[in-house]
Amino acid sequence: MLPRQLLRGALTAAAKASPCPVSQACEPELRLLQRQLATLANAEASSSASAAAASTELEPLPRANAGKAWMFAPFALAAAGCSVAVASAQQTELEPAHGGLEPANTAQPALLGKSAWLQQLAQQEDVMQVLTADSLQDHPLLKSDHMFSALLRNKMLKDMVCYYDKGQREFHTVLQLGRDVCGFPTIVHGGLTAAVMDETLGFLLFALKQQKQLPFWGPAYTAHLEVNYKAKIPANVGTILCTSKLESCEGRKVWMTCEVKDGPSGKVYATARALFVSPKPQRLVKDVYRYVMDGVFPPNRTGSM
Repeated sequence: MLPRQLLRGALTAAAKASPCPVSQACEPELRLLQRQLATLANAEASSSASAAAASTELEPLPRANAGKAWMFAPFALAAAGCSVAVASAQQTELEPAHGGLEPANTAQPALLGKSAWLQQLAQQEDVMQVLTADSLQDHPLLKSDHMFSALLRNKMLKDMVCYYDKGQREFHTVLQLGRDVCGFPTIVHGGLTAAVMDETLGFLLFALKQQKQLPFWGPAYTAHLEVNYKAKIPANVGTILCTSKLESCEGRKVWMTCEVKDGPSGKVYATARALFVSPKPQRLVKDVYRYVMDGVFPPNRTGSM
């Protein structure tokens, strides 16, 4: 009874602390998962009793891990319920305390001194600097699991700085390319160009969510990304500007556009249009539950407990 009480208490406390439309919509899903766990437990007990009574020569399947896993699953469900409520409470303004995008007013990136247009961009009224190479690698959510962090560590990016324009709802990623970024010799790999655009689109989506300008809770994933390459990017181009803009939003679907240039009014290297889709609440809870369970019982350890 204790695991079930823990799950119920966690969901109740989370609902009182911060009403969450996702946790309310997904309560039937959580209850269904709980019933499935109870069924698994009963089946495990019945199977063990039958195996003890039967005298066959069939070699039993390895089930030590499964016998232990269901006992801890309600705790994982409780953690999933709490994580949903906590994440909902963090859909606030752009505040450093919530691990979101934060105005970086102290350390100025070296890139500012290398481009006049970048200085003008940084000085615009509604534009704030939200991310730099240093702050990215110190960010609690992004430092260990982000493509730009890996590129900076491997010197494929020399420097970067990001700006969010609240008035225009635009996100600007400024990158100084490093070495080993070519597909064809001396030409930046087209896949890297597409990846930079995809990340900049994701940054815009995150900024819009932090400002509560989207009608849904939770993450959204790239469902469609169409890239048009206009010109080759030379490996020695130096600094490039990637800008993403909000086009429209319909329910859980967000359409955005993006372009890569060598400056605000410079040469256009590539353009893109993307569709990001937020999963349904029931699917989101399943993803959280699977993530928690994979952390408790990693797939590559199955049968080793």
